[in-house]
Amino acid sequence: MPSLPDHIYFGVFDGHGGAGAAIYTAAHLVEVIEETKEWKEYVASSTREPEMIGKALEAAFLTMDVKLRNYQANYTPTSDKAKDLTDTSGCTATTCMVTPLHLICANAGDSRTVLGTDSGEGLTTIAMSEDHKPEDQGEYDRIIAAGGSVQWKRVDGDLAVSRALGDFEYKKRSDLPAEQQRVSPFPDIKVLERIPVDDVLILACDGVWDVYSSEEGVEAVRTLFAMGESNMMLVAEEFIDSAMTKGSRDNISAIVVKLEGATIGTGGGVAALRQAREEEEAASRQRGVSHDVAESTTYK
Repeated sequence: MPSLPDHIYFGVFDGHGGAGAAIYTAAHLVEVIEETKEWKEYVASSTREPEMIGKALEAAFLTMDVKLRNYQANYTPTSDKAKDLTDTSGCTATTCMVTPLHLICANAGDSRTVLGTDSGEGLTTIAMSEDHKPEDQGEYDRIIAAGGSVQWKRVDGDLAVSRALGDFEYKKRSDLPAEQQRVSPFPDIKVLERIPVDDVLILACDGVWDVYSSEEGVEAVRTLFAMGESNMMLVAEEFIDSAMTKGSRDNISAIVVKLEGATIGTGGGVAALRQAREEEEAASRQRGVSHDVAESTTYK
């Protein structure tokens, strides 16, 4: 964060109906947070209670939604293509402020943040966010109260998430605050004290969590650590590649954060994994060639 360099803010923004909302939010959310009175009060405070950050993130999400509405209302096409004439996109947002002492997660939508740590009885996974789905009772009740419906587990039979930035088609009730619209931009907040055994923080869109449970995702990253990989870019690449291998057909974005409790083992890491795969693929192709020759010889 510009005003507090020892506070680091991570976020994944998963767009739907186009990429505009995700791109705009990713570009501007930090400055919006910095402009909230809640953040300024936190920076100036002698105690710096983490709950103050939670309030700043709540305020920032609501302000970001207003700015996004104005941006889309004044959208300038970048080409003559019809699809570029308007921007009606939305995006989920799962974010986490990492301070020297705490983790503060703000989440709206079905992207997800999870923490790997040690419970004292062994390695475990903690959910830092909860997915917002239209069929969940609290979400369902708000949608119905705002005049919407839930069909096929979708808002008005169309949108698969019940909280998001943008998606102003579902935010037309002028008599209701933003938090009570059919699709709400208001985030859930979770505050957790950091401890030395916290080892990994993962933020990812639903393209990952469609094929990985939270526990499986953390374990996949820990396995890469144990194999000797310390380059977080390579860890993140291998992680999303593995989600594709497991059958994900959605777009995929992920951030992997190595925390102080992580143990990096010995071994070749991701490079060794990739080399082993290449060798196996080459051997498989060779077996295929040998099989084709044998079939041909038999036929003759």
